[in-house]
Amino acid sequence: MTVMRWIVLCLVFVVAGCSNRTAAPIVPSALSVGTNKTVFVGTTRKQGSEGLFGIERSSLSLLQLQVSIPPQRTPGTISDGLDKPNPMRDFTIADQKLFATPTAFRSTLRKDIQADGLPQDEVTIYVHGFNNSFADTAFRIAQLSHDLDLPGPMATYAWPSRGHPLGYEYDADSTLFARDGLLELIDNIQASGAKKIFLVAHSMGGRLVMEALRQIEIKTPGWSKQHVSGVILISPDINADVFLSQIRSFKSLPEPFIVFTSTRDVLLKLSAGLRWEDQRLGNIEDIDVFADYPINFVDVSAFEDRSSGNHFVAGNSPALIALLKSPQRFDQEFLQGHAGSVGGLPGYRRVLRNATQVVIMPAGER
Repeated sequence: MTVMRWIVLCLVFVVAGCSNRTAAPIVPSALSVGTNKTVFVGTTRKQGSEGLFGIERSSLSLLQLQVSIPPQRTPGTISDGLDKPNPMRDFTIADQKLFATPTAFRSTLRKDIQADGLPQDEVTIYVHGFNNSFADTAFRIAQLSHDLDLPGPMATYAWPSRGHPLGYEYDADSTLFARDGLLELIDNIQASGAKKIFLVAHSMGGRLVMEALRQIEIKTPGWSKQHVSGVILISPDINADVFLSQIRSFKSLPEPFIVFTSTRDVLLKLSAGLRWEDQRLGNIEDIDVFADYPINFVDVSAFEDRSSGNHFVAGNSPALIALLKSPQRFDQEFLQGHAGSVGGLPGYRRVLRNATQVVIMPAGER
């Protein structure tokens, strides 16, 4: 057994003793604490007898959540109280509405779209990665929306992850199972009046997004370019050759198309080691093979996020969040020494014709 595999096993069994992460209690009193964010949810998790959405696979359910973000927290941080959340300290589900029909979901989301009055009628969908619970994905999109001041309605797709470090293969199978559910969620969001969809995916969720888009592109060439206003893959746990075969299925890629990478990503190194590979797309160093595609690779290796093993730097690093929060500043940093231009976040976009890899450095380290 290689040294890498020993490391993987050791880490897995250390983390395996974590508490049950499927708990997602609803605490109505949290509505009066901190900041509330509305999150629309599509999930292919099966709902249990206690109303919780667990790890088993099922057909698509549509919900609306109110997520309470605790006051006086550092940007990039998420505190989860599991089955005993404290709204003063933890992200908390303050309200949950399960829609009886897709029509009811569409009607409620349509009101949210019209209330924001966005000229592009854009909805952002976040797709989580490996080892996530139902609550994790709602908390993450609420955190990103709040910390980055993302415009417009926020939605998330909670596919059936086991929510356990030993569930990697289960989760990998679930990303294949979950493709149709993601497309069904997108259909419902479009039927609500959204003219454009902005997709943000993390880790294994990037694999799910790419497979779902590839599936629809084969059926309807050019659909993604017409209906998807941008794609951001954060630390994607995808083989580079597989990713290349996926993008070759597109008539035209949506733009902007951004891949956040880090050569210091511990979890992607472990994932690559399990496959006898050198790297994954999320820690790639040489992007020459993608030179003919309008993909923006943003190397954030200079930033650190110890809580995730540098696997979610784009969402957890306060320094990087401050940079991403200012589109003008981000554009200036990105364009130093480069001829193209890039759009970073929903509501802010430019076009880049060919793949570019840019290393983003913290202030004072250039």
